[in-house]
Amino acid sequence: MKILVPLLLVALVVAASGCTSTSDTGTSSGGDLKVEGLEIIPEGYGFYSIKGKITPSRDFDYLEIVLKWYDAEGNVIQTDPLAWNINNAKAGQPIKFSTYSYIDTGTPAKVDLMIFEDPFSGGDESSAIYKTTLKL
Repeated sequence: MKILVPLLLVALVVAASGCTSTSDTGTSSGGDLKVEGLEIIPEGYGFYSIKGKITPSRDFDYLEIVLKWYDAEGNVIQTDPLAWNINNAKAGQPIKFSTYSYIDTGTPAKVDLMIFEDPFSGGDESSAIYKTTLKL
């Protein structure tokens, strides 16, 4: 019984820490894009959503978001190669986005959010027009 109580307390602390959301309320620009209001929302049972707003400074035929999830040790636990996309993004027109991911191979500690202007980029970071890392 003496061992059970500390284990339950540790489990409770870990569970509570996984129930918070992280947001990046600042604004950052990646060349031709302004990205703001980024927020990670743990939905429970391995589901996570990321929300934000993109404002292009020029017209894009296509934009897509790729997500690369990491655990606390820095190991890649999942890549979502096409988490979100849109056609015909117009300069100056704000676009709200929301992604939804299911992580079943571990507990994420951070995620790289990358934006590409070419379809099916595959997450090749060298061709990303915007990249940021969000911590959970």
